[in-house]
Amino acid sequence: GQNGFSHNETFYVLNNAFFNDENVVDETPSNLSITLSNVNLTSANAIANVSKVYFDFEGIALEEGTYTNITNYSIETGGSFDSEGDYTDGSFLLNSAQSSLSSTSSTVVINSIDEDKISLTFTFTRNDGQLFSGKYVGLLSDVTVSPE
Repeated sequence: GQNGFSHNETFYVLNNAFFNDENVVDETPSNLSITLSNVNLTSANAIANVSKVYFDFEGIALEEGTYTNITNYSIETGGSFDSEGDYTDGSFLLNSAQSSLSSTSSTVVINSIDEDKISLTFTFTRNDGQLFSGKYVGLLSDVTVSPE
C-alpha cells in the first residue's frame, strides 16, 4: 500500500519524513520527533493542500520498537506555504494541544530504521472514537540542528 493515512474515506499521501532530536549534546533523553508530510517541508514555498502528521516521544535515539507514551502529536490537512516559505496551519484532525481533538490512545511502531530509511506505522484514536492510522516506508531526512 501507499504511504499515508485515511480519514472519512479520503486517503492523504505522506511521502516525506523528517526527524529531529532536541538533544544531541549528550545521552540525556529528550524529545525525538517525526513529521510526515506530502511535501518536502525543508524547501516548500507556494504550495497548498499540505498534509502533516507530527508526533514526538522521549528517547536518546530512534530505535525499533512500539511507542505509546506520545504526549505531543497532531494531524492536519489543508496547510499552505506562501511564496516566502511561511507556513499557515490547515485544519487539525487531531491535536494534543486541543482537548476536543486529543487522543485517548496513541501507538507508533518503528518496524525498522537505518541511517536514512524508516518503516513505521501509527494509530491514534481521537476522544470521539475516530481512528487515524497509517504507515510510512521510505527515506528519513534528519533535520536536527547541531549546536555550534
